Amino acid sequence: MKQYIILFTTFILLQACSPNIDQVSSSEIKKQNKKIAKQKEFAQQLFIDASLLDMEEKYAEAILDYQEALKLDPSAGIHYALGKDYLRLNKITPALEHARKATQLEGDNIEYQTLVGTIYSFNRNIDSAETTFARIIELDSTDVNAYYNLAQLYETKKPLEALKFYDKILDLTGPEWNVLLKMAALNERLGKVEETVETVEELVELNPSNLQLQKLLIESYVKNEKYEKAISMVNNSIEIFPDDLNLIELKGNALIQQEKWSEGAAEYDKIISKPKIPFETKMKIGAAFFSEAMQDSNVIPYAQNILLQIDQDSSDWQINAYLGELANTNNDDSLTVKYFKKSIELANWNVDLWIRLGQLLFEGGDYKTSIIEMEKAVVKFPNNYVINLILGLSNAQNSNHEEALASLKKANELNPNELNAILAYSFSLNQLKRDDEALTYLERALRVDPNNLQALSMMGLIYDSKKMFTKSDSIYHKAVSLDSSNVLLLNNFAYSLAERGIDLERALKMVQVAVDEEPENSSYLDTIGWVYFQMGDYENAKNYIDKAIIYDVGNSTLLDHLGDVHYKMDNKIKAKEIWQNALELDSTNSDIQLKINEGL
Repeated sequence: MKQYIILFTTFILLQACSPNIDQVSSSEIKKQNKKIAKQKEFAQQLFIDASLLDMEEKYAEAILDYQEALKLDPSAGIHYALGKDYLRLNKITPALEHARKATQLEGDNIEYQTLVGTIYSFNRNIDSAETTFARIIELDSTDVNAYYNLAQLYETKKPLEALKFYDKILDLTGPEWNVLLKMAALNERLGKVEETVETVEELVELNPSNLQLQKLLIESYVKNEKYEKAISMVNNSIEIFPDDLNLIELKGNALIQQEKWSEGAAEYDKIISKPKIPFETKMKIGAAFFSEAMQDSNVIPYAQNILLQIDQDSSDWQINAYLGELANTNNDDSLTVKYFKKSIELANWNVDLWIRLGQLLFEGGDYKTSIIEMEKAVVKFPNNYVINLILGLSNAQNSNHEEALASLKKANELNPNELNAILAYSFSLNQLKRDDEALTYLERALRVDPNNLQALSMMGLIYDSKKMFTKSDSIYHKAVSLDSSNVLLLNNFAYSLAERGIDLERALKMVQVAVDEEPENSSYLDTIGWVYFQMGDYENAKNYIDKAIIYDVGNSTLLDHLGDVHYKMDNKIKAKEIWQNALELDSTNSDIQLKINEGL
């Protein structure tokens, strides 16, 4: 009972005190609310002041006010404002921090989400930016800005997706200048020429007086092979802008694409004839025509005219080099040399011009002129490998083997592992009967290329001349196994066998391949005749050697062989007459003199 009374008393006391407690709480709440209202009012004023500073682009000062406002009112709007200003000052970390805080407080606010996506894009955090803008589209499927941002992000790695987003924007907004420009550039990049044309046509409809757009559309027509449309549009534009050289060039290009070279070249002539056009621009035109002419000989006359016109205004080594190459393509050797010599006069420091002149002269078989020009070149460029090589080869081809050795030795020193120099040096040594030295260099050649047929063939000849037949036959066998269709090799091996009177059936098969391949080659005809001679078939021997003499009238060896054939056919008087003719051509040949005196 006592306990109950105590509890009851407590309840009474609590009931008695409760009205006073309620009165205190209400008062405090009012005071608190009043304080919060004042803080918000002050925060709002700070926000307004900061916004005014933003308008004056005083972002650092504005941030200070926003920060004070944030202490009084930590709202999403203030975080958003701070995020923007930090971004303006390129302070990415605090910008992203405040922008994300704004979205945490108000997740469905598209403006706040857009700022986050923009910061991610600015910081090249592409995946996060894409996710953010995709989120915005989930919130509002008509948000043009989000589609535009996503399209820009996709342009590099997902261009087709970017085009889809730009298409979506056009669906929402209708024709939009910037979007169409973006689409035109993307289609161009993707090689979607037809789509590019359609897009640019829309752009021109939006702004028909824009000359740059007209030019872009003309280029698009040309790329899409709509040449008549391109020329029609150029002509319309030229009526308004008659002195626009770019329009003239576009017309010339459209005509050339149709292979209307005469009309196209006439358009480019208009550009080149303008005295104020920079030489570099004229050179680009000349180079373009030259390049096309090297692919299509029908263009050569137009390229020459263009280059000659440019050369009248300003003589330039490159123009003359181009003209020289065109003359070479036309097989006009004298004009080729003339232009390259002029080119060298204008730029004698250019070693490539000297080399090209030497190559052209050597390839054209004008070894004497090649020697003259390369002797000048080697004085200027004594350590140039190619110049020394061309000079050496030219002397060798002109049978100046002593003179050839100096240049070829230098070439070998400059480039010791280059086969052309090694083989050329070996050949001249062989021609001067310095066979042991030649063999040393040929062995070097085979170290560079163990299967080099030229080196093997030359070694076979040298060992054969030394009567080291085991060695020569081994080399010939290896060479033939590498290339059984090499007619020079087959002929040399066959002749070696015929001289020794051995393995004549094989010799006949080998030389027959050579004769079938080159039926007018006097050496091959002589070899097959000599094989038949050794086989005792004098009639065939005579027929083939007679043919050989038709193609090489003054050859002492051929006459010597023919004399042998007649002697074996019992035409001894005829044989002596022929041997006498051979001796007159080679008075040092004691074997022929012996035959005249004693017979075979």
